[in-house]
Amino acid sequence: MARSKARQALEFVRQRAPQCDTATDLHNLFFGNGGRFAELFPTREEREAFMLTPEYLEIVEIRHSLESGRKKATTRG
Repeated sequence: MARSKARQALEFVRQRAPQCDTATDLHNLFFGNGGRFAELFPTREEREAFMLTPEYLEIVEIRHSLESGRKKATTRG
């Protein structure tokens, strides 16, 4: 899996998270039907590889910050 796709995914989430009111909104935007996740990682192998990256872990952190009711600053890194 190209690292650039993981970076694209993280940048997408960083840009959109401040516009989302809930973690569910962000999840649906990125992982939902027609979301960026499927576009960037169309195969199961690519998706599994992505989930092992630091970028994926940061996406999970950003989503968690919305679950906690606070919007995380998304300018890290």
